[in-house]
Amino acid sequence: MTSDFSNRLKDAMELVNRNSVKKYIINGKTERWVVVGNTREYLNMIDPYWCSCYDFQHSGMDDQVPKCKHNLAVQLAIKEEIYDTFHLSKEEYDFIRIDFLLT
Repeated sequence: MTSDFSNRLKDAMELVNRNSVKKYIINGKTERWVVVGNTREYLNMIDPYWCSCYDFQHSGMDDQVPKCKHNLAVQLAIKEEIYDTFHLSKEEYDFIRIDFLLT
């Protein structure tokens, strides 16, 4: 395990332990994941993996670079079943989604 990956994994575990991972279910079917970071919230998807954070946008799409700590946090939270779930209508989600992408 590389040092960079080890650091990301450690940071991801801290996010999970702080209960920073949120699962949004939109209209009872579509899932979106959000990780509350130190300065903002990051929109995540797990299939395919994607994150709105700077780290992912600049290195996460390269197969040789490990996923960002937010993606890793979502994976860990799912495995350990440690996340909050919110049920939203599409309109409610559209309203808050803008904050995840623009802040």
